[in-house]
Amino acid sequence: MPRPEEPRAPRRPIGPQVAALRERLRGLRPQRPPGTPPPSTRVRLRRLLRWALVAQAVPLVLVLLFTLVNPPYTMFRLWNFGPTVAQWTDAEHVSRNFLIVVMGQEDQQFPERTLAVDYGMQWARVQAYMDGTDDPSGSTITQQTSKNLFLWAGRYPPLEPVRKALEIPPAETMELVMSKRRILEIYVNVAQFAPRVYGVCAASWYYFGKSSRSLSVDESAQLIGLLPSPLHVERAPGGGMRFLGDSNGNGVADPGERGWISAKGYWHARERAPRWYTQMGGLAATEGLGIPGNASDLPAADDPCREPPAALADLD
Repeated sequence: MPRPEEPRAPRRPIGPQVAALRERLRGLRPQRPPGTPPPSTRVRLRRLLRWALVAQAVPLVLVLLFTLVNPPYTMFRLWNFGPTVAQWTDAEHVSRNFLIVVMGQEDQQFPERTLAVDYGMQWARVQAYMDGTDDPSGSTITQQTSKNLFLWAGRYPPLEPVRKALEIPPAETMELVMSKRRILEIYVNVAQFAPRVYGVCAASWYYFGKSSRSLSVDESAQLIGLLPSPLHVERAPGGGMRFLGDSNGNGVADPGERGWISAKGYWHARERAPRWYTQMGGLAATEGLGIPGNASDLPAADDPCREPPAALADLD
């Protein structure tokens, strides 16, 4: 005997903004001539597959292009929906302190890694998401570079597994066609350090009023500590960082405030940076990537970051 169908729960009413957006999207949809039957499921799947292939092919082509050409913009910056500040600088002109410490915090296996993704670590992240527990690990530098270049910013928990999957093909392509030096160079130029500040050059001028060629280990650690959560920090009067929710002005945002996570990463990095520098082997780490000596060995006149980006004045 067939089971009686259970009554469906009534749909939740949609808000006026969602309804207006839906109507606008309907207006953009191509209209079929009267009497034309709707496309079959097979045709729809074929179209979906075609668009999925295009969506994956475009980043792969851009990866090949970015081996030679500096990325003029990134999806992360486009997702900001407002004015942003960035200034490209070559890896040779970035303080070795910064390059070494950023590898120490973000991906200590980066110089030796042959694949962009640690798939064992990736599976642990999937399991953590399915179990509703905290992410047990972070992304590799190559994964982060792929995400910053081609994917959306922000955290939308239902879409996190999708984003993690989409960042893998471009990341693996980077490892195949780019040198480690080039991947690191792109990474430090596209990473976000404040709500509207991208790249180590703009960040150095924004927080410290100096070129990225002369960052100390501690200054490097302060910047790198912002990478996990750069949206809730701003430049303090006179330089340095001020975290949202820091009611005491002591550099520690109150627990529960938006800047608390940013401040936590900041102090964690400052404490551990000397250890990371030693663990990475000092200058041997950057020399092994094809970035010899110190940035200070090069003429200051050749430094692309010798002057602050003009757009920084608009952030005051």
